[in-house]
Amino acid sequence: MSVAEVETKREHESFFTTTYASLVNWARKSSLWPYPFGTACCAIEFMATVSSHYDIARFGSEVVRFSPKQSDVLMVLGTINDKMGPVLKQIYDQMAEPKWVISMGACATCGGFYRAYHVMQGIDEIIPVDVYIPGCPPTPEAVLDAVIKLQQQVQSDSRLSYERHPRQTRLKTPEIDATVHNLAGPPRALVRFLDETQDVQGPVARAFKQKFPNDVVSMREFRGDLSITVPRESAKRILRLLKSDPEFDFKMLLDVTAVDYLSERGARYDVVYHMLSLSNKHRLRLKVPVPDDDPSIETAVDIWKAADWAEREAYDMFGIQFKGHPDLRRILTHAQFVGHALRKDFPPGLRTPCKETEDLPVVERAKKYAESMGLAHPQILNVGPQHPAMHGTFRLQVAVDGEKIIDADTEIGYLHRCFEKMSETHMYWQVIPYTDRLNYMSAMMNGVAYAMSVEKMFGVEIPKRAQYIRVILSEFSRIADHLVCIGTNLVDMGAITNFWYGFRPREEIYDLLESCCGSRLTVSYVRIGGVADDIPADFVARSRRLLETIPKYVDDIEKMNRHNKIFKMRTEGITAVSAEDAIDWGFTGPMLRACGVPYDVRKWFPNYDYDQFEFDVPIGERGDVYDRYLVRIEEIRQSLRIIRQALENLPEGPVQIEDRHISLPPKKGVYSNIEDLMNHFELIQDGILPPIGEVYSYWEAANGELGFYLISDGSKRPFRLRCRGACFYVFQAFSQMVKGGYLSDAVAALGSLNIVAGELEK
Repeated sequence: MSVAEVETKREHESFFTTTYASLVNWARKSSLWPYPFGTACCAIEFMATVSSHYDIARFGSEVVRFSPKQSDVLMVLGTINDKMGPVLKQIYDQMAEPKWVISMGACATCGGFYRAYHVMQGIDEIIPVDVYIPGCPPTPEAVLDAVIKLQQQVQSDSRLSYERHPRQTRLKTPEIDATVHNLAGPPRALVRFLDETQDVQGPVARAFKQKFPNDVVSMREFRGDLSITVPRESAKRILRLLKSDPEFDFKMLLDVTAVDYLSERGARYDVVYHMLSLSNKHRLRLKVPVPDDDPSIETAVDIWKAADWAEREAYDMFGIQFKGHPDLRRILTHAQFVGHALRKDFPPGLRTPCKETEDLPVVERAKKYAESMGLAHPQILNVGPQHPAMHGTFRLQVAVDGEKIIDADTEIGYLHRCFEKMSETHMYWQVIPYTDRLNYMSAMMNGVAYAMSVEKMFGVEIPKRAQYIRVILSEFSRIADHLVCIGTNLVDMGAITNFWYGFRPREEIYDLLESCCGSRLTVSYVRIGGVADDIPADFVARSRRLLETIPKYVDDIEKMNRHNKIFKMRTEGITAVSAEDAIDWGFTGPMLRACGVPYDVRKWFPNYDYDQFEFDVPIGERGDVYDRYLVRIEEIRQSLRIIRQALENLPEGPVQIEDRHISLPPKKGVYSNIEDLMNHFELIQDGILPPIGEVYSYWEAANGELGFYLISDGSKRPFRLRCRGACFYVFQAFSQMVKGGYLSDAVAALGSLNIVAGELEK
């Protein structure tokens, strides 16, 4: 056979026929370009699929695009609230046909367990969905499975490229009121307890009575917490003296919030201030009654910078007017929201649809800058909330002169999921899954902090073994949190290799958590009175293997960065904060320690035998991006030291308190005797019933002091549960920190703050 005949035969043998549409669909399904619209826990699990542990590249979907015009798959990863809705709709509308949507997780699909006033009850209220991924959050394997399902749909799609899919005309009717049940005012017994006056003899109480003899409405100590009520007319003067007088020296304002008592008291509201003296190691709760017909009080912003956003939140949630506040407007809910959601008479699930996103005050201020600079129009840049540099849910509007930021404003609330209102509508142990979704990077620590507040209310101490389990898993969670913070911060600056190095040990830590409770990210392992179950038999061995492997990853990250000239140029001196300013803003955790202040709850107010462990508290010198990196790196090493000591001294014994008014009986007993069966039924049906009281409990979480202010009225639900998240007080300073710097500096700085939206926006 001649060469020509051979070539002709080969061409005929290789020839195949197909339709044009089939060929196009094959190409589309094999090269999906996803836009990851990430907001919450689900976004973190999606990040795991990109890492080498799962490698989504094997499924033809690795080329993520944060530009809607370059994407054909919109992956909605997490809760979409009413404030974020217009942003999601705008991005979807900008995508070209054909386009597809994957809804990841229960929150995106139906609102999840957030039957709340600010949460959309499914993204299919505003955009169509092709594939739903169940779970809260779904595992990375479930995400990969959804990609395969979408590929199958794309393969069989018969429409032309310009044709809209019929599903786009069939959206769900929005559920405007998702209320399950309403709330009521407090019982008289709670009001009497809070108004009670005791003869308290502590150093702060004695000094207070001496300096303000005519201003004490009531004074009480409960579970070690000093609470003083003063009249509104004297509040500003007292607050100023509490900060400036060396005998008090309350330089740090930890939190400002409010409580609504409806008509059960002459003054409907309390404005509540929590303060900390770093020099005296004293804490104080100051309360100011405010009447319903004039819900106003003078601002404390001119005393502590930390009061800024907290007062805005109290205005947003309760309608308290803070006279003299420089920027009193809504902060968590959107501008069109009707009502004040944390008032007791506000229906928990009553939503106000958001129609548009509004400009921030910097736009008006910039017009004045433009006039003074001789510019016809000020240059305003909007970054976020859906921008990778803003980590999904934060919004920054800046006035710029070239690349230099001359003014800025930040906006939050794009992941406000109504944690505090939901806590008031659920029984005490039903709150635990909600706490997991605050700082979902280290969920275990949230549950510990919340459980500590309820245990403090009961006045009980959990078994030693449960304490040590909480310590070990909390420190592992701190390591995972810091690794992801460092990795994503470096990705923002273009150093992506660190991301892979940080995610590998993080996945191994999640495997350890999963072996204890069956869940990776939002673990719900903590129980009031201990932990859900004992650790597995191989827990200690697996933990020790992690102690051997994690240092290598940390050392490699250090080799790549500590003396890297480019990294140091991007971080040294960037957004430096002095120790005085950090305290005034209410910074805690690595952010405060990077400024040279060695405050760490584990050292200053130790519990769970932290005073028995040998570890150091690393501090920085300049409070810049570089120091924040160094502090977190060293904190990882110190956490490894704590874990090693805790494993060596891990006691035997129960992991749940024996009090059957608090903890469930063992399953074996429930199945074998009527007493345990009845006990189990009563606790599940009626819940635990803490005594009437008021406490503030705190814990050194990954980002700093995580506090819970709890008021119990003796019923099965919290009357008031306030979460003091460390991120909230750090991020409020961001717009001030970036002024005078460059846009690229703002990106580097944001990652170094480690703002987790779930904790920031509750």
